[in-house]
Amino acid sequence: MELKTTLEELSKREKELEQLNGWFDVALNNMARGLSMFDSDQRLIVCNNAYREIYELPDALTKRGTSLADLARYYVKMETGKDGPEELASQRAWIDRHLEEIGHGKTFSHIQNLKNGRIVLVTNKPLTTGGWVDVQEDISERRKAEQQISWLAHHDPLTEIANRTHFGEALDRALQNLRPTTGFALHWIDLDRFKQINDTLGHAAGDALLQSVAKRLLASVRESDVVARLGGDEFVVLQAGVEEWNTAEELAQRLLRSMNEPHFVLGQRVVIGASIGIALAPQHGRSAEDLLKAADLALYRTKRKGRNDFAFFEWIEQTSNKSSLDVDLSRAVDDGQLELLYQPIVDFKSA
Repeated sequence: MELKTTLEELSKREKELEQLNGWFDVALNNMARGLSMFDSDQRLIVCNNAYREIYELPDALTKRGTSLADLARYYVKMETGKDGPEELASQRAWIDRHLEEIGHGKTFSHIQNLKNGRIVLVTNKPLTTGGWVDVQEDISERRKAEQQISWLAHHDPLTEIANRTHFGEALDRALQNLRPTTGFALHWIDLDRFKQINDTLGHAAGDALLQSVAKRLLASVRESDVVARLGGDEFVVLQAGVEEWNTAEELAQRLLRSMNEPHFVLGQRVVIGASIGIALAPQHGRSAEDLLKAADLALYRTKRKGRNDFAFFEWIEQTSNKSSLDVDLSRAVDDGQLELLYQPIVDFKSA
């Protein structure tokens, strides 16, 4: 009777254990993250489906007892196609470093960039038995989102060139790296007749024109230069490595020729021009504020001359309050910021 009871209890416990193992398998293989566990001899104890899928492992390499060396060799061969003696020695060295890190008893992580485009965050948790647990998290989408956010923070979404923030950072770096013999130039560019085209052909055509302008500006400068859209139809070029006035003058002429070529937007042939104001560093200032003000005043000089041209900043303008007021009023007219208001006159006796 006692033997029968014992056998029944053992059978019941076996069923409970089998059920528990089944639940464990379901939980393990439905994890969103990959998981693998290794013993102190660097041999696989268990792994889940996500781990197999991330590294595209064959069933033979996911069985209990598979060595870390075999897994590393398969992974490297799949990623690089290399499987020679030098590569095996490199893998052995990596495993030794990995085990040394495990021996410290602290959790640590590293990033893997897979050939298939996946970015995997691997977190290693040492075990008291000498082995460890790996958790693999696919962070590809997160990284893409972070990169997109960073890109949007520094680029104009319409033209895909640098925005005001990016330009400001580039200008600060250029000022920090300023040398007595080598400076840089700021070309402040304002499109001529853009508002007319935008009003007559519509905003879609205006946007297409801005995109065309951005491409031409990029094609006219060197890789070391920065092209940015400040807003509206205003652009700026930070020209690096300018030692002489004629270097900036040559670029300004090249920019004007590029702008004067007809643009084809939404099936329409469009001809515009550009006005450019140029400030040089360090001749015209050693701060961002001074250089931008100088470029803005130089741009106003160009517009006074009749537009579709360029002008350098002249020191006399910086000391002229009238000139600064003229610039402000001119911009206010261009941007439609002035409004005429009538003051009613009321006679209270007859009211």
